[in-house]
Amino acid sequence: MRYRCYHDCLAKCASAVLMDVMDAMNVRRQCLDPRVRPLLPSMRIWGEAVTIHLEAVNELPVRPFQLELELVDSLQEGQVVVAHCEARELSAFWGGLLSNAALGRKAAGVITDGAVRDYAEITELGFPTFAAGLTPYDSLGRMDGKRRNLPITCGGVRVCPGDLVFGDVDGVVVVPQDIAERVIDKAWEKVNAESTVRAELRAGAGAVATFQKYGVL
Repeated sequence: MRYRCYHDCLAKCASAVLMDVMDAMNVRRQCLDPRVRPLLPSMRIWGEAVTIHLEAVNELPVRPFQLELELVDSLQEGQVVVAHCEARELSAFWGGLLSNAALGRKAAGVITDGAVRDYAEITELGFPTFAAGLTPYDSLGRMDGKRRNLPITCGGVRVCPGDLVFGDVDGVVVVPQDIAERVIDKAWEKVNAESTVRAELRAGAGAVATFQKYGVL
């Protein structure tokens, strides 16, 4: 699993910290559309992106759900499904059964700029799920997987297979894999620096002086 060695850091990290680091590196447009939200505020997600693109259709496919099922069967521990859905206002490609299947393969979660369904089942499972909405509509005859494991645009951001995706209640950020290690290292430094700043501010230190001292906000 890619990024396994950074588990402890990412477990204590936040989407805002990762984005701050990328801002400083002039990589500034990496947050998915804010409509992409966790089903529960407590849900957090991070891991290696596995991508799929679903296109709108108007008829039943010859082999329904084929690409979606192949993708789930290929999942490895710690990977995150990232899906772009062209017909996101109409139907859900993800629900309770696929969540069970992904959980069985130890996947880390799913992120989609479309809708999902089976809220009660997914939240009871605790499977980290980030989506732009909920709907009872199935994707059958409305959307169909057309390609996977290729670059996609999800929530307005380019996502490539192997990129680091990280989500929490603030939103979802995409860290390109070629800078992921540097970003994580710098994020860990910022997490530790923020802890120091937080303690000093709570103790009554001035905000201006503290920022001048640490350069952290």
